[in-house]
Amino acid sequence: MAVARVAVAFGVVGLLVIVLGLVLAAAMRDRFLGLAVLIAGAFLIILPYTRPHIDE
Repeated sequence: MAVARVAVAFGVVGLLVIVLGLVLAAAMRDRFLGLAVLIAGAFLIILPYTRPHIDE
C-alpha cells in the first residue's frame, strides 16, 4: 500500500509539473521551456514504475 501511495503522489506531482510547464511556456512564449518541463514531469510520472534489474 505504501508503494501505491508513493506512485500516486509522484503521478500527481508529475501532472502538476507538466501543467505548470505548459502554463509557463505559454506565458513566456517559449516552447522549449515547456518541452523541458514536460519531460521532467513525465519522468516523475514514470519514476515509481521503474525498477532495477537483478543483473545490474
